[in-house]
Amino acid sequence: MMAKNQSYKVAVAIAVLFGASVLIVGNVTPFAFASPTSAGDQGGANFHIDEAMKALDAGDTAGAEMHMGEADKVLQEGGAKMHLGEAMKALQAGDTDGAKMHAQIAQDSL
Repeated sequence: MMAKNQSYKVAVAIAVLFGASVLIVGNVTPFAFASPTSAGDQGGANFHIDEAMKALDAGDTAGAEMHMGEADKVLQEGGAKMHLGEAMKALQAGDTDGAKMHAQIAQDSL
């Protein structure tokens, strides 16, 4: 029983060392897979801009504003983010046509 227990401990220690060496050699951290990617962010922004435009077409300005805000959170600086900001300004000013135009340009920029 004692030999079986000790061989189990040795097997576990080898497995742990092997796993750690793979992480070190591969230069991978355990958190690498949890990090958001720009492609995922872009897809999320595209989804929210699309939903915002659908909300605008339906006359739901509050829904459009919410989706534009969510898209703005994940977009990186650039043309799409600038046009999304202009769409949000237009929406707050009551200009739904301007909001739709800028939202479309923002989506086309992705």
